[in-house]
Amino acid sequence: MKIILSQRCLVCKQPSNTSICHYCVDDFTLFDIDRYQHNLMFSPNVHRSLAKVDFPQVLALADYQWPLSKLLIGLKFSKHVPNAQALAAVFVKYCLNSIPELPQLIIPIPLHKNRYLNRKFNQSIELAKHICKLGQLDMDTSILTRCKSTSAQTDLSAAQRNKNLRNAFEVSEASELRLKGYNHIALFDDVITTGSTMNCAYHCLRKHNSNLRIDIWSICITLVH
Repeated sequence: MKIILSQRCLVCKQPSNTSICHYCVDDFTLFDIDRYQHNLMFSPNVHRSLAKVDFPQVLALADYQWPLSKLLIGLKFSKHVPNAQALAAVFVKYCLNSIPELPQLIIPIPLHKNRYLNRKFNQSIELAKHICKLGQLDMDTSILTRCKSTSAQTDLSAAQRNKNLRNAFEVSEASELRLKGYNHIALFDDVITTGSTMNCAYHCLRKHNSNLRIDIWSICITLVH
């Protein structure tokens, strides 16, 4: 009996029983996270690309290249939610299934309220939501807030990004009490470029809980080639 597949792969558009067919997933150039003990800061290429950050641990799927970049752009600018579901499934399978210790909580990088009201969408929350559902993890979007409306980071240098992000995040007094109840969390963003945003959020959280272990998670890292 012929099996009729009800969906098409988001990458190659061929009939598939998964959002991204196994042929396309096999073609992805993914980071070898097992080689680097689930910490890509041990990878020379990643360490060189994130040379100015202070966080000690980072986990991601791949370099920011096609077709993952296309899926992330479609999610961010066209609100194509199936992309989030598909990317989350690949992230959980290849990054989390063999991780020795999962965090107690995932905190996605927030947008400033003005930007969120304008866009009505935060791609990092959408990705984290599906990662948490598939990985049976908890997510909190209220502990960390973006209190400073920053200009777009895309065309800024590393120094300009750091200045742009100074004091960009905060943890309220009520949220600080909840944060102190955790000893291991993960900060999540869709893409890490220079690491400036993550670094700023990392320091903000550490300021309110100095004993907190903070892992940095992302779908892609923009490597320096």
